[in-house]
Amino acid sequence: MAAGEGTLRRIPVVIVTAILAAPAFADGVLPYDGIYGNPSGCHLFATGEKLGDNYQLLTPDTFSSKTMGCDFDALVSSNTVIFTVDAICSPGGRRQVTISQTGQDGYTIRLDQTTFVGPLPPCPQTDLLGGNEVSL
Repeated sequence: MAAGEGTLRRIPVVIVTAILAAPAFADGVLPYDGIYGNPSGCHLFATGEKLGDNYQLLTPDTFSSKTMGCDFDALVSSNTVIFTVDAICSPGGRRQVTISQTGQDGYTIRLDQTTFVGPLPPCPQTDLLGGNEVSL
């Protein structure tokens, strides 16, 4: 083995290990971990299967439902319970969306002056292989 060759072989292992050890939502726009939604939204997130058209799902980076989807671009303002984000939504284009913590009930989302969604409770924890609830 040539000098330095062992070091080059270890670099990919170190990179993969660092990626796997990073928190799942460390780079989310909203400053919380977790997924919130109604039962259909949580099922969609956990399995990829859409049970019906009434799903609502909130992640640290997105809100989605049958009638609207928003990708959060940047956190504009926040305090301990209210977050305002710049978002790109379809339909509607660029807008500011407000997400409010409602205690143990989860979060509500204000998409515009007249459209409110929620409260969306936390989705159950799932394992990545079977989609079953995991006790913590």
